[in-house]
Amino acid sequence: MPAADHIDIDGPDPFDTAELRAAVLATWRRSPARLREDANAEESLSLIGYADRVAVELAANASDAAVAAGEPGTFRLSIVDDELRAANTGAPLTAEGVAALASLRASAKRSDTGGIGHFGVGFTAVLSVTDQPEVVSTTGSVRFSGQATAAAIAALSESALDAELLDRDGRPPILRLPWPGEPSRRPPDGFATEVRLPLRPDVDRARLLDSVGDYLLLTLPGLDVIELPDRRLIRERDEPESVIIRDGTAVTHWFLCTRTGRLADDLAAGRPVEERSRTQWRITWAYPLDRGLSDEVVYAPTPTVQALDLPARLIGSFPVDDTRRHLAPGPVTDYLLEQAADCYLDLMAAAAPDWRLRLIPASDFGRSEVDNRLRQGIWERIRRTPLLVTALGEAVRPDAAWVLPNAPAELIELVAQAVPGLLPAPSTAADREALRSLGVPALSYAEMSSALGGLGREPGFWGRLYELLDPASSEELADLPVPLLNGRRMIGARGALVPDEGASSAGWLSRICELVPDLRVVHHEATASSASRRLLSRIGASIADPSALLADPVVLDAVSQLRADFEDERAEAEDVRAMGSAILDLIAAGGAVPDQLRVDLLLTDAHGDPCPVGELLLPEAPLAAVLDPDADVEYLSGLWSDEYPAAVLGQAGVLAGFRIVLDTEPSGPDHDLPDEDDWWDEVVGQGQAPAEFAALADLDLVADDRWPAALQLIRADPAAWRCLQSPAGSGPSYTRWWLANFALVNGRALNQWRLAGAAELVGLYDELPLDLDADFAASVGVSAQLAEVVAADLEEVLARFADPDRRLPPGRVPAVTAALVRGLAAVPGTDLPDDLRSLAGTVVDADEAVVLDLPWLAQVIDPGVLIAGGDDPERVAAAFDVDLASQRFASVRVVSVGTGAVEPGRDASADGVYRAITAARGLGVANLSVVEALLRATRLDPSLTVRIDDADRRVAWWVRGQASWTDGSAAGWGRLIAFFAGDWPRRHVAAALFAGTMPDVIEDGISLARSDQPR
Repeated sequence: MPAADHIDIDGPDPFDTAELRAAVLATWRRSPARLREDANAEESLSLIGYADRVAVELAANASDAAVAAGEPGTFRLSIVDDELRAANTGAPLTAEGVAALASLRASAKRSDTGGIGHFGVGFTAVLSVTDQPEVVSTTGSVRFSGQATAAAIAALSESALDAELLDRDGRPPILRLPWPGEPSRRPPDGFATEVRLPLRPDVDRARLLDSVGDYLLLTLPGLDVIELPDRRLIRERDEPESVIIRDGTAVTHWFLCTRTGRLADDLAAGRPVEERSRTQWRITWAYPLDRGLSDEVVYAPTPTVQALDLPARLIGSFPVDDTRRHLAPGPVTDYLLEQAADCYLDLMAAAAPDWRLRLIPASDFGRSEVDNRLRQGIWERIRRTPLLVTALGEAVRPDAAWVLPNAPAELIELVAQAVPGLLPAPSTAADREALRSLGVPALSYAEMSSALGGLGREPGFWGRLYELLDPASSEELADLPVPLLNGRRMIGARGALVPDEGASSAGWLSRICELVPDLRVVHHEATASSASRRLLSRIGASIADPSALLADPVVLDAVSQLRADFEDERAEAEDVRAMGSAILDLIAAGGAVPDQLRVDLLLTDAHGDPCPVGELLLPEAPLAAVLDPDADVEYLSGLWSDEYPAAVLGQAGVLAGFRIVLDTEPSGPDHDLPDEDDWWDEVVGQGQAPAEFAALADLDLVADDRWPAALQLIRADPAAWRCLQSPAGSGPSYTRWWLANFALVNGRALNQWRLAGAAELVGLYDELPLDLDADFAASVGVSAQLAEVVAADLEEVLARFADPDRRLPPGRVPAVTAALVRGLAAVPGTDLPDDLRSLAGTVVDADEAVVLDLPWLAQVIDPGVLIAGGDDPERVAAAFDVDLASQRFASVRVVSVGTGAVEPGRDASADGVYRAITAARGLGVANLSVVEALLRATRLDPSLTVRIDDADRRVAWWVRGQASWTDGSAAGWGRLIAFFAGDWPRRHVAAALFAGTMPDVIEDGISLARSDQPR
């Protein structure tokens, strides 16, 4: 730059800068204070107000030039030859523009044209980087110089001005005096103007270029291109509401929303005079679709320091203070902030629904007072604005909205038809947090289920809904609507039947649904997929397989109603055949048959008349072969047996064997069974009725000579076995009782025969002449145990006991006798037989019989008159009303052979007594000393004889009172030892010990109770 005294002022001056300089110098001469004021103002603006705003202010001027020219603007910023150069297209420099540059607060842009600058101070920002700014335009150039200005002041020769300049260290206001530029300087090709700023050495050159960002293309309406040495920023204008900005390879799509208007007169009245004419205002929110924002500020429209933390960028014609860094407080700013809040809602409303949640401000504190005011205003509007878009595209307020957490989009669309205000699923955690901050509640599956109850849709709709549902528990969907095959709809799936895959094409399903219209079978279009069937099963439905259909209460009720019509003689054969076919089809398809169905199902008999299935017999059934030819039996119509296998008919309850009567609450003989009254009287009596009554019916229809075959039928039927079991805590079941008393084999009832293995009854009963296993034979009443037959019919057993035509083994007589004695004690007053069974196994007249009570008498009394006394001979004698042997033969005496002397004998030999005592010791008697004393007192008579009825009889031993005798034999001594020891059953062991017969003793040490040991 040439020195001030060499500035050529005689060359071209297209902008009449000489006149501007003259006017300013004249003013300073008249009022040196003005020099000071201009210098202070310029210094303040350049060092404080507009510091670090060089690129912004230059870009703003470039934008205004483009607006003034009415064409898209290009702004180029570069550093050439240590100069910061800012070139722009648009309107070139004018005299008015030069005058504005050389003045403070007197902008050339007074009209409301949409330009940015209007303060007249923006160019002052260049002084933060240079002392010699120059503007080169196609219309001419102008430059400013501190040195030239100082020289011009000195040339005035005014001491006051010189003193003032001296006080300022020789630094005058630089921009007050413009100078013509070199005529040869031109802007770059294609540009109208270029600002050239020779940079001071301390200026950070890289920072100047880095301060340029894409925000300039958003905030400065006249610029479309910004060129930097290594970057090119381009704004592509697509639509009014969207802008694409390319910053090198980076592309940002901005979604815009703008509000414009004019300030009311009362609002503009408080502003400076030159601003009152600029009543046009503009608010723009810009939302970047490709990235987030950080460290945002309010743009007015150049950046301020008013920090914002909102998802979108705010650009507006806000009034700012002199520094253009802060919003100017006052009613205009308040009004425009309210408009900004409204415009933000416009932005949200215009944005795609999935963007709106991202535009919701955070609910925490803002970064500045302006930020807090905007947030508060936006939140107030959001809460009362139908801004959220439902899954069906309807706008709702947050307080009328719902979300269905973790649900797929299609499910939400379906549910939205029943739930007004249901929003699409939030796609990100931020969206979920936004909805939470708005207070949008989560819709539970239970609430959803209840709401769907009022929705009428086709079955396919529900099927797709079921596929998409995945509840945490079945209770959540308790109220879920379920469409039925009959066209109806039920609430909740519990009790519904879901057709299995392929079931819809099976004839049995359609037939039963047609006959039972109330059957709750889910429509097949709602269960077309495995997922829908699985969901319904999970929340209470059952698979509509044949078993489930047969057990369904609605089906059972329909069958029961038809049975009731039959009882009232109103059942039509046609209805019976239709229902019967439907039920048999289900059984044929594998369905399990409930007991109730077997009771109520009707089919038709051979005459075509309706009849309960349990009363119909298959014509070819084995049971038919054992019935009496004259039995009143209804046979199944051949139409059924021709169409269905016997197994299917049997499962339905058609009789192939005996009919079963089942009563779970029996109270008396009301089952129409033969002789049932007698069973209740004899078996139940006054006791409690059995908890369950199960019996075979129609037993009285069996022919008398067909019982062997009939028993085999019962044996082969597991269900019939149940009827043979005795009720808990009671006597025999009705079926067992009846079979035992009335089923005949060879003309005799079953209880008149014994099992082959019933050894206790040998002689009393004949062995059953049928090949039946023991368990079954016993279960139908064939006699098996002595105690049972005695308890069942004491008089019958007594009669058999006394029957001379029966042969009882002598060894069984004592046990039978004891059992009969116990029976007589239990049934007092029982008539006694005229004859009794003796120990010899023969029958004896009761008047001749005696009960053996003293064992030695057995040596002299005819066994044919002796009755076994057992453990209590006196009880036996009393029971049979006969004498004891000791009473009838009390006169028996020991006598000496030949002399007839009474009670002869001599003391036993010492050897004999010793051997007897040794044997007693070996027997292990408890009272050895007593037994020893008795043995020592025993008398020995080798020819021991007693006299009975005037006849002498040889005996081996005898006892009378305290006296005892023996003939010295091992048998005699052995019996004495056992008798004295009270261990009579071991008398033979005692005899063996006395005789020293060791094999006999050893045999006593083993047991032959093996299962294969013959008895």
